[in-house]
Order: sequence, then C-alpha cells, then structure tokens
Amino acid sequence: MKLDLNSTQATRYLQVYDYYKELIAAGRLAEGTKMPSIRRCAQQLGLSRTTIETAYFCLAADGYIISRPQSGYYVTGRCTKAASDKTAQHVQKAPENKILYNFTSNNVDADSFDFNLWRRYIKNTLRQDGRMLTYGEPQGEYELRQVLCDYVISKRNAVCRPENIVIGAGSQTLMNILCPLIKERRRVCFHDSRFAQGMVIFEDYGFTLEQDKSSAEILYMTPSHMTSHGGIMNVEKRLSLLKECAENDRLIIEDDYDNEFRYFSKPIPCLQGLAGGENVVYLSTFSKLLLPSIRLSFMILPDSLLPLYEKKKMLYNQTASKSEQLALCQFLRDGHLDSQIRKLKRLYSNKAKLLSSLLEQAFSARAEVSPGESVFLVQLRIKCNLDSRRLQELCKERGLLLFASDADDKTGWARLALSCCEVPAEQFPDAVQLLAKVVREASV
Repeated sequence: MKLDLNSTQATRYLQVYDYYKELIAAGRLAEGTKMPSIRRCAQQLGLSRTTIETAYFCLAADGYIISRPQSGYYVTGRCTKAASDKTAQHVQKAPENKILYNFTSNNVDADSFDFNLWRRYIKNTLRQDGRMLTYGEPQGEYELRQVLCDYVISKRNAVCRPENIVIGAGSQTLMNILCPLIKERRRVCFHDSRFAQGMVIFEDYGFTLEQDKSSAEILYMTPSHMTSHGGIMNVEKRLSLLKECAENDRLIIEDDYDNEFRYFSKPIPCLQGLAGGENVVYLSTFSKLLLPSIRLSFMILPDSLLPLYEKKKMLYNQTASKSEQLALCQFLRDGHLDSQIRKLKRLYSNKAKLLSSLLEQAFSARAEVSPGESVFLVQLRIKCNLDSRRLQELCKERGLLLFASDADDKTGWARLALSCCEVPAEQFPDAVQLLAKVVREASV
C-alpha cells in the first residue's frame, strides 16, 4: 500500500492507520521495531500531531503497537504472528533429513589449519596502513601474482608470467571474467556434469551446454579429479586430449583443484604446462589447502586472451580481500604452504587409514576397501542387492552422505567413495555402523 494523502476515500488518520497496519501484518515492520515518534511522523508526512496520535491510538487499540512510557511506540508482533500462523496452515513443508555424517563435503578438518599463524600474517598486513587505504589491483596484487607464478611453475610445470595471472574470490568470480573473453565460442562441455555452480555461469552468458565434447568449442576439464573416486588423467590421455583440441580448435578450461592431494605419486604436470601455455585456461584455488572461507582463487590466461582482458580489466573490481592477498603472499614466501601440504597429507592419510580399518571390520569379506587417488578419499566396493545410486539415496535418508560410483559393477556390488575431510575421526565408528545397518536392511 502507498500512503496517498491526497485521496478522499478515507480520513487522513485512517490512511495512516491502514498504511502501518499493512506494513506490520506483512512483516515488513518486525516485532520490537520502534515506530517513528508522533512528532517525527507528523513532520515527515506533513500532518498534524493530532492526526498521527489518533492513528497510533487506533493501532494500539487493535494490538498492532504498544506504548512504552517515556520511550515511544513499538510493534507488538501479535498480529504478525497470527497472520503467519494462518499462512502456515496452508503451507506444508517437506520434511528435511538431518545430515549426521557428511562424507562428500569440501570443508576441511578443524585440526587442518594453524589459525594462530594465519592471524599473525593478517595482523602484519593490517599494519601496512598506507596500502589498506587503497582499493586492490583489479588483476590482483602484483607481488602475490609473482609468488603464484613461481609456485605453479615449480609445482605444476605451468608456463606463465605474473601478467597471465588473474586473482579473484572463487572460481565463479573468475568465470564471470573469463566468459566475456571467449564469447565467440558458444558451445561448452563440462566433463563433470555435477558442477552446477560452473555450468550456471556459462548458461547465464548464453553458452550452450553440450553433452558430447565432439560438438563443443570449449571443454571444462578436471584432470586431477576425473571421477567421484578422485581418479586422475594420466599423461598419455592428457597429451592425446591436447592434440585433439588443437586439431579441432577447442579451448580447454583446466580446473586443477585437489592436485596436491595425490596418494601414490607426485602431481602430474598440468594440461596448461603440457600445452606450453597455449589454448588452455588454468584455474586453481587455495580453499582446500587453507580454509574454504579464504576465498582466494587464481586463473592463468593464455597470451592470446591477454589483449582482450587488458582492455576490460579496469572495469572489474577486485573481489578478493587485499589484506588476505598480502597475507597469503608472505605466507607463501616464508614456505608455509609446503609445510601445510605435508600436514594435510599426514592428517588425511591417517584419517583415511582409520576409516578403511573400520570399514573392513564392519563388512569383512562382503566389501573391498581401497584408497582413492586423492589422499582423503576411501573407496568401498560392497556386495549389495542395490546399485550404487539407490544405496546412496538410502544412506542420505538416514543422514549419511557419500559418493556413488560413476559406473556400477554388474555383479551385485555397489561402489561408493567417502571423503574423510569434514567428519571428525571420533565419529567414524558411529558413521560406519550406520552404513552397515543401511546395507543390512537393504539386503533383507
């Protein structure tokens, strides 16, 4: 409702009454909200204090507001509660299953990060008063891009210069920068069709999502995490993919998350490095290595896209915190990332071993337990009357989230995978017993 004081349909105090009544009933004035004073309301609306006072008296008489001595009028909430209760009678909410154990989470273990160390770097950064008074560079702080350049060259065999690197708060933010640069290519194929957060960005920019890579002009690949079980793409397949894309003029977007967490071997050189830095856009993040809440990701653009980016970059605001960029820069310079990776590998490999042991005890000969390619993943091949997807659904109904295999066996065995990152180790026994119970019930 709009307050129309020129209307002749009702007296002015009733118009004021109806105006506030509708705001309160709709919940736009919440319980406990202080009403404008009579004097202030009269000044704002250009009405007499008597008119406003009469409207307030009517609102108070009907229970919408209450007068508190020497304080003013406040919304009671009684009428809004009645309205919401009435609405709730017509709305039936679907019951939500409480998640007890999330073995699919991308969150990290509470013991995985030294918060005190990170606080010291943040505090040191905030002492740089002059730098904190300015906005961050649109492309990211140059010294951090230098450190990242050295890191990906030495650890991932990438080919780049600091000028090729763009920093942002998460991969979605970087994709919003990338999509306008590659808009002449209209068809994109995602290797992992579960990556809805990435697919929606391309859809919003008008790209067509293709199921078959042969009809796509852009391939979105995750070579370090090809399956739900964390399988990796070997060097031969990477070279074959690069050759095929070069022959068909396809652009590759390489999302290289989880590349540090290899169980049996050192990380394989990234596609970007194998391609000599051409025709591949490289994406990576520090969310898994540090904290998900530290939204620092980076993108390496090939030289062919740099002129387009240079024309537009000043129109983009930097989304990553400047203080966190500078803190991460010094954190990397001081060698803490290598020690952090070693710490995470020890932590997650120990958790994975414990989880594997408990699964073997619970299922004995009915299951085959093996480590996943990622250090934090455990693979479970279990004899069951249900396929992997159905077993996954039953577990979810009981509050247990886990990965289902991309491809089932045809021999009555379901294939699952469990990430041991978020769930505390002390909860593993109860989680395994719950899984065993679901499997027993499904086998009856």
